[in-house]
Amino acid sequence: MTKNRRILVISGGILLLLGLVLYVSPKPLEALADLCTDPLRTPFAFGNLMATAGILTLSGAGIAVAMSSGSFNLGGEGQAYLGSLLPVLLLLALPGAPPSLMIPLGLAAGAFGGSAMGWLSGIMREKIGTDELISSYLAAGAVIPIIDYLIAVPLRDPDSYLLSTPKIAEGFRLVRLLPPSQLTSGIFLALGAALLWWFLSRYTLMGYELRLSGANPRFASLSGIRVSRYRSGGMSISGALCGLAGALMSLGVYGAAVQGGTGGIGWNGIAVALIARYRPALILPAALFFAYLTQGLSAAVMASGISNEMGLLLQAAVFIAITAGEAGKGE
Repeated sequence: MTKNRRILVISGGILLLLGLVLYVSPKPLEALADLCTDPLRTPFAFGNLMATAGILTLSGAGIAVAMSSGSFNLGGEGQAYLGSLLPVLLLLALPGAPPSLMIPLGLAAGAFGGSAMGWLSGIMREKIGTDELISSYLAAGAVIPIIDYLIAVPLRDPDSYLLSTPKIAEGFRLVRLLPPSQLTSGIFLALGAALLWWFLSRYTLMGYELRLSGANPRFASLSGIRVSRYRSGGMSISGALCGLAGALMSLGVYGAAVQGGTGGIGWNGIAVALIARYRPALILPAALFFAYLTQGLSAAVMASGISNEMGLLLQAAVFIAITAGEAGKGE
């Protein structure tokens, strides 16, 4: 897809959204105003926008890494969910440890959990030929209800109005920016991870071989590149980034592991990766675009009488229009 055609498709998707809002809303002008301006209207709204975009940058980059290596990670939601739980368990077990040590260890635990799930799917493809799309989806489908049970029963905080674990110590939480919004210092970690992937993909031999393995595995294999290693490695890195996104949710937003707290960031990461066409330089703009439309639609739903179901339908229609024809295309 050419650059001009991509611009045309995105513009068409936005116009489709505006037209649908005008058509279905009983208060169309209020709905359009909220859609277009709510994410920037107050520091609180802007902070939430950036927090969502940061987390989607990680999950979108994770999905894009897998796609670039020739794999498809359909287990990002489970990887993020596990990544949200493991840091909390670690920090609850060591409440007296120094935060300067435990916060990085907690984030690493989240990345490790997601990475292990991604690596399992990658190594199963390498060793026994199991399709990683199916295995990653099934692994997530197994892990999510187990974590739901752990949070709701043995790990539940009886004093919380949410189904959640006990809260970690305040010193273990990421620093809040623009309070009371959800924006934390984790935004810098998300930006750093996206920048690092861009650099590795563009300027290193490893990044070149990974992209070549995904774009033309036969040619890469004939060139002496171990394609299977990059596919399993790509799945492992993909899972690590999704797990890190989950860790930012628990250490930054909630201060605990909350049942359903990842809120679909693994699935939304797929949409972000498709909008960006898996390209590292476009992941952040795609995440911002996704977060802006999602937050604007939520405001329009609350303020103008559009039903929640119709709001979800509008969002789905726009992203289907924008990502049509992009699936399966590499850089």
